[in-house]
Amino acid sequence: MDSGQILLSYIKVWVILLLLSATFQNSKLAAKNTAQDKKRKLAAENSGFISIDCGAEEDYLDGNTGITYKTDKDFISTGKNTVVEPEFYLTIPYFGDMVNSLRIFPEGKRNCYTLKPRQGKNQNYYIRAFFYYGNYDSKNQDQIKFDLYLGVNHWETVLLAVQDMEWTHYDIIHYSVTDTIYVCLVNTGSGVPFINGLDLRFMNDSPYRSMNGSLSPVVQADLGGQDPTESSMRYTDDVYNRIWRLDVNPDDSVSIRTETNIDIQGSDDPYRLPVEVLRTAVQPLNGLYSLSYNYTLLYTENFTPEFLVYFHFAEIEQIEPGEIREFTITLNGLNYGPFTLEYLKLLTIGPNKLQVPEDQVMFSIDATWRSDLPPILNAFEIFELRPLPDSPTNQTDGMFSISILLNAIIIVINELLDYWIEGFLRFDPSS
Repeated sequence: MDSGQILLSYIKVWVILLLLSATFQNSKLAAKNTAQDKKRKLAAENSGFISIDCGAEEDYLDGNTGITYKTDKDFISTGKNTVVEPEFYLTIPYFGDMVNSLRIFPEGKRNCYTLKPRQGKNQNYYIRAFFYYGNYDSKNQDQIKFDLYLGVNHWETVLLAVQDMEWTHYDIIHYSVTDTIYVCLVNTGSGVPFINGLDLRFMNDSPYRSMNGSLSPVVQADLGGQDPTESSMRYTDDVYNRIWRLDVNPDDSVSIRTETNIDIQGSDDPYRLPVEVLRTAVQPLNGLYSLSYNYTLLYTENFTPEFLVYFHFAEIEQIEPGEIREFTITLNGLNYGPFTLEYLKLLTIGPNKLQVPEDQVMFSIDATWRSDLPPILNAFEIFELRPLPDSPTNQTDGMFSISILLNAIIIVINELLDYWIEGFLRFDPSS
């Protein structure tokens, strides 16, 4: 081998080593990111809480809920702060003053909040947005309508019949493939978009998840609740910060309750239901052995939505020795069971996935022929599966793409150098 061939071989090796070094550095970065992701997963649960009082002038701790609300100045740079009119001021103990301040967006088609939870990407998050008009502009508007987006995907159309002066909220459980989550308000020409509050909760290893989209709560019902003045409740010991409806009860049912302590901290139950939800339940009226409930869905779109249904049970009555409480579940014609309960132990049946070609979710819970007692039900949840057709690219995709690209470049350069060397060796300077 002459000196020219040796020199070109050295050049070839040097170029390949240089590119391999770049690939190695990229893999080190990937390993570093993976390690960071693991550290994020080990963060304390409450470190995944982001509670924003949109329009508030300063951070504060709400004494009733124990929630620290942040102003939105670090999450968005557009819009204007304002408050509802004094005569429409709301006092809601378990939501604080958050609904009485708001940020409005009179300019721009699309305005987005930027949320960066510590746990980062590839995690499950519970996201909730609050809306209350409160005649903040003194115009007594009849209706306001605008769109709510989660990143590039449509989440909800916010439609407020503002003459009722009622607040509302929209919830979604979202599996994020990016470190940053954008919640956007889009002006559709039917009123100035606004928002009063925004919550994000890290769901840790929650069983509420769908890798093919997001889950939107349709009903989260706490059955047998004893407060007739409230239609919904948020409990301080609910680590997932769910809003439970108290005004939902099956037909021909009565409430039962226990004051006995239920140890939810020592339980392995992944659904983490609050104690107050477990302490109450409903059962059929005397002489009946079936609980039934129909929920009518309000959909105008021409499609068949999919749902997940969860049933939560806890035996809160001490049953006489030799007796059993056994029941089956029929959900939109599908049968499950039989099931029995243990005293003060939670049993969750679900998720039960179903398509609803009609406009109702229907279930009945029936005592079996050998059951000594009627069925009970403490709570149930219905979620709509929301596909995300325009999901953002997973941030790891770019990392792998760079590695693949570098390897392809190495192959191409290898071929070119081989061709160059062969041509150089064939070159005859005397010709």
